[in-house]
Amino acid sequence: MNNTDPIIFGSSSMYERLCLVTEVLGAFVSRAPRAVGIEQLARQTGRPEKELVRLCNALCRGQLLAGERGNAWRLAGDASSVTLEDAFRFVVNEQAARGRTRPRAESEEAAQDSGARREVDLLVMQAAISINQSVFQHLRQFSLDRLKVAASGMFPARRPDDRGATWSGKLSFS
Repeated sequence: MNNTDPIIFGSSSMYERLCLVTEVLGAFVSRAPRAVGIEQLARQTGRPEKELVRLCNALCRGQLLAGERGNAWRLAGDASSVTLEDAFRFVVNEQAARGRTRPRAESEEAAQDSGARREVDLLVMQAAISINQSVFQHLRQFSLDRLKVAASGMFPARRPDDRGATWSGKLSFS
């Protein structure tokens, strides 16, 4: 991945958060409808339990997970209905909730410039809405139940091809 790839997600930290949320939701999809405990989730993701508990509780507030007894959770809905769009919307909403602040009072100088600024804000907002709708539409096409197949080990990581060479199961789009 080059340095411009995560820009569609706003920042590399947002991209990383999307990957983490997708990985965690994928763990629940692969075990659905059974619950997943914190120890199992920590082993699977390699993340600290404390971080995962916070994330799973946030995913419960986002109505993607439902809590069970003893630091365990399960998917709140059907595994086949969870998509990358759900993960992305969760990350965007989480980021927006962190960024909410009380509005500042405008200075007189800022108030004079606000007419032109409002036009720019409106134009950028219209573009952002259009881009987001397009992104959501594309992400909706990627169901996380695809991860269930990969987690079950149905496909070997390496296999010989017709010429006796080995083939890697990883695809690269760069």
